[in-house]
Amino acid sequence: MSKNYGDYNAEDFLRDERFRRWVASDGREEAVFWEDFKMRHPEKSGELTLARSLWASLNSLQEMPAPNVRERIWQHVGEATQDVTDTDDQRPARPLYRWWLAAAAILIIGGLAWTFYTTFREEPLVYRDQVAVAPVSLDEKINTTQKEQTITLADGSTVLLKPGSKLSYSGFSDSERVVYLDGEGYFDVAKNPSKPFIVYAGRIVVQVVGTSFRVSSNTGNVKSRVAVSSGKVKVFAAGKKGRAEEPVFLTPNQQVVFDAQAHVFAKSLVAQPVQVGGTGEPKEFDFTNTSVNAVLHTIETAYGVTIRHDNAAFASCNLTAPLGDMPMFRKLDIICQTIGATYEVFGTEIVISGGSCDL
Repeated sequence: MSKNYGDYNAEDFLRDERFRRWVASDGREEAVFWEDFKMRHPEKSGELTLARSLWASLNSLQEMPAPNVRERIWQHVGEATQDVTDTDDQRPARPLYRWWLAAAAILIIGGLAWTFYTTFREEPLVYRDQVAVAPVSLDEKINTTQKEQTITLADGSTVLLKPGSKLSYSGFSDSERVVYLDGEGYFDVAKNPSKPFIVYAGRIVVQVVGTSFRVSSNTGNVKSRVAVSSGKVKVFAAGKKGRAEEPVFLTPNQQVVFDAQAHVFAKSLVAQPVQVGGTGEPKEFDFTNTSVNAVLHTIETAYGVTIRHDNAAFASCNLTAPLGDMPMFRKLDIICQTIGATYEVFGTEIVISGGSCDL
């Protein structure tokens, strides 16, 4: 008989064998099914997230609950099973195995609730927990439309909020400007060196003074991402267990992905670097009989990237190429094809190797 998962809540999902196979193994067949289910039933996103969080908490349990928690659980067991010993002759006693099933069910539910509580008590790793412990009253904006929405904050900063995303914020009356994000938003922060701007985004925290950047961190997702357009950004992990010894610093056209499961930051260039501000007028990139070293230096300066290559090897190489407004990596493709070289991206650096001056 087919199951109507559209009527399920978090508890139902936890009891479902197919759901447990998915969260336990992430097999491709089950992943395809559940991804399709989430697209068809977006209203179940919260229930699925809660069910997965409870499952993860149960499987990472390393210590037993406090004695008072055990006592309360057994009290509920006693209340739920007292009719086993009821002397009412009008009602037959339940078989003994049902008593054990009732006890086991309550212990499992109690264990799940306890694990979920202890997992998030000191580490507010998801949006709803972070908002709940905020020291000030917050306003919340939820983008329920199909288009991006612009939110203007009290200090003049703006946030371009993606559909389905949430942002909680205050009037910034304290020494810091703090907001809380679940989903994706593009931030354009007004400069105020005496008042840092801080974004709590699930498993990461982003701190800046004045800059523009994009944050993507959805509740329930293992990975979070920050990409910088201008200025400088500091990113670190939220919660004691996930906090890195040193924060990750990002400059324009750099991004970092944080894997909360492995507690690892992976820093790299964004997929489509853009010209950065503060480097003078936008470059035209039309080169006529220009040395390759000078061409590469122009690209480095315009995009704020590091390109490593052998200066001596290209000292006598000249290049004529109208590169115009092509994307940065397309420019490098044409340059390397012309001089017979190749390039690779290692983290935030581009390394060019090979090539000749037979132009």
